Amino acid sequence: MVESKRQEPMFTENLRAPGWMFAFLGLMLGGTSGGLTAVGIRSFGDDPLVSGAEALVFFVCFAVAVVGIVYVMLGSTLMETRVEEKGISVRLGLLGTQRMFEWGEIGAIRATGHSIARHGGRGNPFAPASRRSWTMYGVNSGVEIEVRGGVMFVSSRKGEELVAVAEGVLGQS
Repeated sequence: MVESKRQEPMFTENLRAPGWMFAFLGLMLGGTSGGLTAVGIRSFGDDPLVSGAEALVFFVCFAVAVVGIVYVMLGSTLMETRVEEKGISVRLGLLGTQRMFEWGEIGAIRATGHSIARHGGRGNPFAPASRRSWTMYGVNSGVEIEVRGGVMFVSSRKGEELVAVAEGVLGQS
């Protein structure tokens, strides 16, 4: 019999975006879809609102808007932080923008609040490598992780617990 070597994480936290964000994105999706549907239904009648090349541009733009809103919904409404054997892993959204902070690269970890001036933007791959944040809307608390090349911020409602677990692992190595 083969045994699995995969261990359970030492710490797991799942953050969800606040209700206002779901409401806002739902309204955006509903408005965009409603506009697309209204123009589409009107186009079946005698006098279409848009036709020819204008119709193509219109429907393509609306389709891109709907896909964009759905992408934001899937990529920005969930965040999972795990402390594992290899390090601290952070994953944003269902689409899985992910980062692993391995134990060997972590210099220090401490609970703190988010500061856009100090930590930069939200999981932005174009931000300078020395200033990155992995944040969830509505959660201003978290942990600051000093790694080679900079300081990273990770949102957490259980920052003190995350720090305690991480320091326990760092103290053992």
